[in-house]
Parts: sequence; structure tokens; C-alpha cells
Amino acid sequence: MTEDMLVENEINTSFEIDFSKLQGGGGKFIISPIGSDKVFCRESFSEDHRMFESAALEFAQKTIFPMREKLESHNKEASLEVFKQMGELGFLGVDTPEEFGGLGLDKTTACIVCDILSYGGSVSIMVTQAAHTGIASLPIIWYGTKTQKEKYLPKLASGEWMGCYALTEPAAGSDALSGQMKAKLSEDGKHYLLSGQKIYITNGGWSDVCVTFANVDGKYTGFIVDKDYPGWVAGEEEKKMGIKGSSTVTLFFEDCKVPLENMIGNVGQGSAIAFNVLYAGRYKLGVSAAAGAKICTNLSYDFANEREQFSRKIANFSMMKRKMSDMVVKCWEADSLNYMTSGSIDESIKDFDKTSPDYFEKVQKVIEDHAIEASLCKVVGSEALAFSVDEGVQIHGGAGYIEDYPICAMYRDERINRIFEGTNEINRLLIAGTALKKALLEDIPIRDSILSRATEWVPNDLFVDEDILTEAKVVEFCRSLNLYVFNLLITKYGQDLKNEQWVLEPYADVLISLSILDTTIKRYIQANDLKKTDMLPVLKLSVANQYQSMMLNAFDILACIDENSDFLKEQVTSLKYSPNKIGLKKNVYRDLDKYGKYYLD
Repeated sequence: MTEDMLVENEINTSFEIDFSKLQGGGGKFIISPIGSDKVFCRESFSEDHRMFESAALEFAQKTIFPMREKLESHNKEASLEVFKQMGELGFLGVDTPEEFGGLGLDKTTACIVCDILSYGGSVSIMVTQAAHTGIASLPIIWYGTKTQKEKYLPKLASGEWMGCYALTEPAAGSDALSGQMKAKLSEDGKHYLLSGQKIYITNGGWSDVCVTFANVDGKYTGFIVDKDYPGWVAGEEEKKMGIKGSSTVTLFFEDCKVPLENMIGNVGQGSAIAFNVLYAGRYKLGVSAAAGAKICTNLSYDFANEREQFSRKIANFSMMKRKMSDMVVKCWEADSLNYMTSGSIDESIKDFDKTSPDYFEKVQKVIEDHAIEASLCKVVGSEALAFSVDEGVQIHGGAGYIEDYPICAMYRDERINRIFEGTNEINRLLIAGTALKKALLEDIPIRDSILSRATEWVPNDLFVDEDILTEAKVVEFCRSLNLYVFNLLITKYGQDLKNEQWVLEPYADVLISLSILDTTIKRYIQANDLKKTDMLPVLKLSVANQYQSMMLNAFDILACIDENSDFLKEQVTSLKYSPNKIGLKKNVYRDLDKYGKYYLD
């Protein structure tokens, strides 16, 4: 496909696309209409998933929750105690192969652990756990030699050793590959001498093992560094806005002697290692953030039903109900995306031979194929939490500013989620940029999809229940809207679109909205009747919100590229969609009040 993608509106061509033959799952939501596929969701959990969920919840309630104050006060002894218990129960080894002391389970189980352990009330221990099991362990699991795996993985999985991942440098943040740390061969040829520093390193002050990166003759390369190697020095603990109970330090490498056998992968492979593990970190961050948003919703509901003003509970005031109904919707959207992503990855790798030498290479390619979804999870989850915490503090009023109330710490802790694992700005660039790459390489049939919808934005064969027929039409309208806008952007900019951030940002938000629309309506269709009753008002309100967002962004883009918007206005008029958002919010709060907590798990 080239820059001549533009399809004139008067062309009337019918294209049959076999969606079942799409390779991989990444980006399918862009083109796969309702009825062409299914999404994985909570309602798809297996018995094993439910058993792990129960075990994690018991540990969160009985072990983490009673120790939460110590864990949040930078108590190293308490943190290591809980951390080791996590290892004993298998929570640190879900992704680690069985032959190296782990459980070797699926990505959904790994997400369930991040999700449910969050209910222990300690953000800091979850940050510690996530960094250790994700970005610190995965490079060794995926790229390590058998000797490296035998040495490190059993102790990392058991919690005997803690790991950290050191990528960021003083002059290299989002542009991680501009790092200046160097590695030169020692005179005896047996070691690499690492020189430089890494900043903002989670777990850095407590870790026994560090995965880091340095330039070998200008080629970015990964290394495993043991704490007892001479020349590794951890700086003072950073005084942070939030996540105060976790360790965050600068690591100094002063001719640090690292044996040759501790190089990960090959010379020059560091960039692939560094970025591939971040994809997994992003969707897991989305999971823990969504869990935090649900916790915030529950805290806010409880407080609103305790606090009285003007002789009645503040939960009885409509503005408070509106806030909490919006929180429920954002929680549900984020949660839906998270498990759609983990399930899609699991489905793509389920038939891979785990004993094959190239097993993890294939797994990495699948996860990389889901780069859009990983960034979606990170952005939507972190922004759902940001919204919920902010509204939660407002519901708490003055109490929200007092340390005795958990919402106060949550407000501070939340802020980092939109920064680490790639800022949300970087992730928006990844969402739009990866969609452009998939289109140009024809990984998914974008061109055929544009042609097939040039004149008919809403297919006639939408076989859905009458109660969501309107919403189904809106979702398919929005799918066509995205293709229309994407077509115009590529026609105008071609491959240079990746550099046009003024339009890339709103276009990324178009894709974010479409992913939510596609995932949530497909989740609803798959649910049983009881679940559908609870989901219906939430789905309808979500569709209304995302439609509104897409329209605003689409018109902004058209104005920016000086494109006549009359055609789009005609399409909008023909859709005839005017939802009663206030009525829907009333219904969502009604159900929240019925259950007394977030109720869509």
C-alpha cells in the first residue's frame, strides 16, 4: 500500500474480507466487525484462573493488607518478608518456565496476579513485584542462555533474589537508546567494564540482580549484573511524590566488572531486548491501574454513604452519583481492554511448543504484534485511575487531603503511572505509529477495509440483540470513521505521518476510543443474561462517551488538515444517534448502589 490510498466517496465496490484468516491478533479491532471474532474477558476465565484469583485474594487480604502501613513507609524488612512469601506461593514465577523453578503459566494468570494482589492496599509492594516479575526477569527468560537461566531464574522466582531493570539515564529518558553508558572489554578479555549511571531505578536499592544496557563500540547491548560485582554502587533513595514504600535509586557503574558470560543476547541486541520487555510491562501496568481505579470507586462509594451534609448522605446528591457512575464506566473499559489483550496473546501462542529452542522468540513476536494493545492498556488504565482518584478526592472533600484516608496516598501514588513504562505521550505515538506500520506492511487489510466501507459506513447484516442494535450501529459507524480519517491522513502525509504529532495525538485517541467500543460490545455479546443485565447501562454509556470523543477528535483532525467536513457531517446526520447520557448515568449508579461496590468483575 502506498500514499495513493485515498478512496473517493463515489466508488461503489464490495470487498469480502475473511477475518478468520488474519495472522496474529494485534490491531484486529481496527477492522474486525461485530460477529467476526470474539474477545477474551473475565467471563472467559477458566477454573484454574479462578483458583489463582482466589489464592491471590486470600494473600492480599490476609498478608498484604495487615502490613500495608509498613509496606508504604519504606520498610525494607517488611517489604522483603512479603516479597519472599509471594515467591513461596508462586506469584513471582508465573512467567518463569517450570524447569527453572517457575510455574510457566499463561499471560492471563500473570495479569490476574497483578490485578488481585492490588487489593492488599499497598501500591508500593505491587510496584516492587511488577518490576521484578516483568522487566527484570523477562529479559533473562526470553534472551538468557541456559546457564544464565539456571543461575538466576530459580532464585528470582522464589523471591530469594530481587531483580531490577536499569535503562533510563540522566540524558536518556523516553529516548532510551541515546544512553551514554559504555562497556569495554577488560585487558584480560574476561570481563566487560561498565561505566555510567542509571536513574530512577525501581528496586535498585534492594536488588541482588540488575538487567542493564550499555554501548559496546557504539552497539547497545544488555548485561546481567550481580550485586557483588565490584563497581556497582546504589545511590541514596529518592524522595518521591508517591509509591514511597518502594526502592528507587540511581545506580552508579564505575568500571563494574561483568563476566563475558553475563551478556544477554548478542552485541547490539540491547534495543530489541529493552523494548520487547516493555510491551509486557505496559499491559500489566494497565491491569494494576484498573484494579486501583476499582478500589478507588469502592472507597468513594463507602465514604459517600457515611459522610452527611445538609442532613443527608452525600451519596444522595446527584453530582456525587454522576462522579461514581463515570468511575464505574472507566473501570469497566480498562478492565475489558486488559483481559482482551492477555487473552489474545494467549490464544496466539497456545499451540507453540514450549520445548522448542525458538519458543520464546515466537512469544516475543506475538507480544510485539500486540504493541498497540499493550500501549492501549497502559494509557486507558492509567488514565482511568487518574480520573477515579481525582474524583475520589473530590468526593472525600477535606478528608481526601488527610493522610488518615487511603485516597490521599492513592492520589500521590497514581501520578507515576502516566510516566513510567513509557509516558502516555510516547505510548500514544506508539499506538498511532504502529497502526501506520501495520497498514503500510499490510499486516492487516486496512486498504481493503477502507474500500469496503467507502459508501456503506454501517453494514446491514448486524445480527445482534435488539437491546444493543443502536450501539452496534454506532460501533460500526465509528470503525468506518476511523478508516475514513486514517485514509485522509495517509493520503496527505504518507509515511511522514509518524512525525506529525499535532494530528497523531488526536488520531491515537480515535484508536483508543475504537478499541474500547470494539472490545466492550463484543464482551457484552459473549456474557450470560445475568451479566448482560448489569453491563447494559455501562455499555450504552461507554458507547455514548467514546462516540462523542471520536467525533471531537475527527473534526479536529479534519480542520487541521484543511479537509472539508461536509461528508462527515452527512454521515453523522444519517446515523441519527442522540443518547440520553444523564439517564444512563442514573442507571449505572443505581446498579452501583444495589451492589454497594464495583460490580462487573
